[in-house]
This record gives sequence, structure tokens and C-alpha cells, in this order.
Amino acid sequence: MISRLLARPWIAIAGLALAASASGLGNGFVYDDVPIILQNPVIRHVESIGRIWGSAYWPAGLLYRPLTTQLFAAEWAVGGGRRVVFHVVSVLLMMLVAVLFWRLARRILPAAPALAAAAFFAVHPVHAESVANVVGQAELLATALTLFVIERYLVWRERGPLVLGHRVALAALTLAAIFSKETGYVIPPLLLAAEVFLVRRGDSWRSRFGALGPVLLLQGAAVITAVLVRIIVLGPTPGAGPAVAIRDLAPARRIVGMLSVVPEWARLLVWPVHLQAEYGPPDLAVTAPFSLPHALGIALLAAALALLMCAWRRAPVIAFGLAWVGLALFPVSNVLTTTGVILAERTLFLPSAGAMFVLGGLFAVWQPWLGRRGSMLRPVVLTLLGALVLAAVVRSSERQLVWREQAGFIRRLETDAPTTYRAQLVASNYYSETGRYPPAERAAANAYRLFKGDPQVFEQYGQTLRAQGRCAEALPVLEDGVRRFPDRTVARSRLIECSLATGDTTRALSVAGEGVRLGLSEFSGTLKRLGPYASRMRAPDPR
Repeated sequence: MISRLLARPWIAIAGLALAASASGLGNGFVYDDVPIILQNPVIRHVESIGRIWGSAYWPAGLLYRPLTTQLFAAEWAVGGGRRVVFHVVSVLLMMLVAVLFWRLARRILPAAPALAAAAFFAVHPVHAESVANVVGQAELLATALTLFVIERYLVWRERGPLVLGHRVALAALTLAAIFSKETGYVIPPLLLAAEVFLVRRGDSWRSRFGALGPVLLLQGAAVITAVLVRIIVLGPTPGAGPAVAIRDLAPARRIVGMLSVVPEWARLLVWPVHLQAEYGPPDLAVTAPFSLPHALGIALLAAALALLMCAWRRAPVIAFGLAWVGLALFPVSNVLTTTGVILAERTLFLPSAGAMFVLGGLFAVWQPWLGRRGSMLRPVVLTLLGALVLAAVVRSSERQLVWREQAGFIRRLETDAPTTYRAQLVASNYYSETGRYPPAERAAANAYRLFKGDPQVFEQYGQTLRAQGRCAEALPVLEDGVRRFPDRTVARSRLIECSLATGDTTRALSVAGEGVRLGLSEFSGTLKRLGPYASRMRAPDPR
């Protein structure tokens, strides 16, 4: 049996992916699954399926991923909404992605390094979120198509310039990847990187780019088509919008701030022992002054660039892997445009493929030295690699269980990310919605203590106090929120309500009047409602 598996490495790779993911088959619909699947009527009714290609992915209408939504609709139709069907598809997709990675790795690496890289990719713990949470199928589908496009390009390119049929097929696959998730937009630059680093070196640059030009022409047509369709459906919206923590940062300040995220990217790609579902300040110093994390980010970027330049000629797979990581991270780096997250493990799914190509390239460089006859290090290295793969399987399996059900997910989120304000805020919102105000207050107080650059922190903390009849304690929190974010209506409304509840009509009138002066017209009605109070305040004392 073992020899049969070794004779067919793709079976072993698929088995490793299954071993790392199977514990998530009993998971429910958690976190983003709720609005995108459970509360999405488009996927739950057969008569609505035709609306998928004319609808947004998120209820807020900011993302367009019709192919992923179509897949959700098919899963709902097959299983009648049973969660196990969705999770079976997620695991099968992970197995498919692992096998596609193996196919591409085997094309650019010797057998043993390719097998090692594919094994680590199949069990990488940072993939757990994309597999355990159903909405991660967007990542799985887009990455599968990306790997297949690059592999097919290299296969067809070995025969010379691609024929028209092959160019059209690659463009169609790119369009499908983009309609799965926006990461599909990186396929054209990845094709360029494959041509530069991997295609045979005997041809002149002119002939190589002459062969690539027609491919990129159709790739550009696919990208333009995707952009135009999205604009037609959603309008000229910029996307998911910036994460609240970086929304008000100037572009230069935002870029500097994102340098502090680079070390966390590196840690998650290389040594993902600790994982959490939410990342942000103050744990990530994106809004803090330049400090050690920013300097470390610059150092890591410089080291990666230097390694790429050194490996360009001597170890092209390493250079290609580094280019893959950079290209795959760029759309979520908040450098050129902003995104809705500062860092999320699911956004590292595609970059992790590049990181594992780098690992495979390093193994290929070291293989001749390790393979010397009589070398005592070879069994030690093989044992160590096997132990690391086993440890990754265990870690991935354990992490899958975090998404078992909503309450457990929230509890784990609090403990995994105690110094990330966003994690505490999400937990407080959940506890408030379920009527559990003491834990809601605890989590909201933590968020308020950690970070004051998000208006929702003040709104949520003030509301948890107000809901418990403690408006006197809520007043300073809400006042702080109104002072920092005067254009926000939620904190202002709750400040007015708490002022009235404590008998401070003067404050309520002042806060409402200030809102009207700022152009918040909704507070005009508040002033009218408070008119009788104002009249009594102005009336002379009859004595």
C-alpha cells in the first residue's frame, strides 16, 4: 500500500490535505457564513438563481464573486441547506488545490523537493480558515484556477508560442478565477513571472516576450471584461472599502503603517503556530508611529528582494516563488488601494503557494548535498521534515474545530486575540445580540481600552452600558466618541438618549443642535421632539 502511494504522489498529497481538513466536516455556519449563506435568499431559492450574476456577493453590495455564489447555490440545492454538504465541498476543494499545487511543483522542481513542498502546502495551518469557514471556498476556487492556469501555460509553452485555442482557454480560466475572488487579477503578472523565471533560457528575451505578448493581450481582455461586468452590476464602487482603522490615514502614512504587517505575514507563512480570526491594532502597529515592527518589515522586504535577485540565475524556482508571494500579497497590502481588512489568514492562501515554492526551491538546492553517499544528515533531515508535516496536520485539524459553532468561535476569538481591538468588538456585538450583557460589556471595555480609532468602539461600549440601565456610566464614553467622530450619528443619538435618561435635557439639546449645524439632518426631528423641553427651560419662573 505504501509503495503504491509513493508511486502515485498525488494520492499521498490528497490524503495529507484530507487528514489536515477532515475534522472540519462537522462544522456549522459561522461568522461570515451567516450573512453570505444563511441570510442570502439568492442562493436558497431555485427561482432566484438567475439573479446571482446580477447580485453582489456581500449584502452591502461591495464585492462581486458570482462563480463562488453559484457554487453556494448548487450546494444548497443538492443538500437542502445541510451544512455537511458545504463542508464536504470545502474539503474536496482543498484536496484538489493540493493536487494542482503538486502538478505545478513537479513541473518546476525535482521529484523529492516537489513532494516536500506539496506536502507542506497540503497541511499548512494558515489554510485552516479557508477550509473550515464555508466562505473560504472563494479562496479555494480562485487558487485552484490560478495554479491550473500557470501549470497549463508552462506545459503549452514548452512546445513554443501558444496557439489561439490555448490563449483563449487561459483567458477564460482567468475570468473564472476573478469571478471566484478578486485575487484572480494577479494571474497575468504571475504568467509574466513564469515566463521570466521558469521558461527555458536559450531563447532571446525578444522571442520570449513575443510569445508571451498575445497571451497577455487576451489576459488583459479578460481583466477588462471582469471590471466592466462588475461596474455594470454594482456601479463604480471601489470595492469593500478600507478597514476602519486605516480609513483616515493618508496614503503615505498607510503604506508606512502596513510595513508593520510584513513580519506577521512572514510568521504566518513560515511558522503559523499561533492563529486568530481577527488581526489589527494595537497588536499590529499600523496606526502607531514608526517603530521596531516597521523597521523589521523593511528589513524583511529588503532581504526578500536581495534573495530574489541572487536566485534569479542560480535557483529560478526560489525567485519565482518570492515573486509569487509578492504579487499575491499586493492586492491585499493596502498600498495601491485599500481593502476591508488589514490582515486575514484567508488572504494568505494564495501567497502560501509561493512560499512553498520557495521552500521546494531551497530543498532542490540542498538535495545534492543531503544526498551524498554516507551522509549522516539525510535521515535526520527526513525525520525532521516528517515530524513537521505531522505537527502541521495536528495543528490544522485542531484549528478546523474553531469554526464548529458560533458561540465557541466567539469564545476562541476573544482568547486568541486579546490585544486586537477588532476581535473584542466582534465578541461584544455577538454577546449583545444574544442578550448576554455582562460578557458584552467586558469585551466592549477591552476594545475601548485597546483602540480608540474606530467609532464603533464608543458606540458598542456605550450601548452595552445603556442597555443595562447605566446611562450615567455611558455618558463619558459616548461623549468621547462624539468628540472624536462628530459626523457619526449612532454615538450622537445614544448620547442624546442617555442625556435624557439622566435628566440632562440641556446636554441633549446641545448635542442635537450641534448635529444639525454639522449637516446631520436627522437630528432636526430630535430638536422638534425636544421642543417642549426647550420651551419649559426658557419659560420665566412664575414666582
